[in-house]
Parts: sequence; structure tokens; C-alpha cells
Amino acid sequence: MVIKPPPHPAYDLTAIIKLALSEDVGGQGDVTCMATIPDDMEVEAHFLAKEDGIIAGIALAETIFNEVDPSLKVEWSQTDGDYVHKGLKFGKVELTTLLEQIGLC
Repeated sequence: MVIKPPPHPAYDLTAIIKLALSEDVGGQGDVTCMATIPDDMEVEAHFLAKEDGIIAGIALAETIFNEVDPSLKVEWSQTDGDYVHKGLKFGKVELTTLLEQIGLC
């Protein structure tokens, strides 16, 4: 279960995420992505702990992924506050729709 981050009185988190995504991708798509990734590629990405530490930010990641594409399949094997060791895969994202359809390319 993922707990959404609490609202912040000084800013709208969803608006900031939308702004960041539009700046990165815009209405045109990402040029590098379009040049290097086939349209129909299925993608699986893993979150990998680069160092020993404590997990934090899963709720924010969920909010961002939902903004990019609500159909993304996101799975977590750890939760915020869990201790992880370097090299541990603690989550993954799967994308089986066309990258172009979600505006990433």
C-alpha cells in the first residue's frame, strides 16, 4: 500500500510534476528517445540501491508515474523507511503500451 504525500501549503505537487514533464517532453516528445527507442518496445526498469541506505520517496515516485501514464505497472518490494543494501532491486516499472502513446517519445 502506498500512502500519498500530504499536500504542501506553498505549492501544488501535481502541478510541479506536470511542469517538469512538459519541460522535459513537451508536446513534441523527447528527440533522443524517438531516435533510439523503437515505438513498440516493451520496457521493464528496476530501481536499484546504489548504496546501503533507507528507502524514501516511493509515494512521490507513484505520483510521478501516475502522471506519466496511469496504466504503468509499478511494483515495490520495499517500503519507505526500509533499510536496503547496495545492489538490491527494490522496485520495478513495466510499460507494455507504445512509448509514443504516453508522450515519452
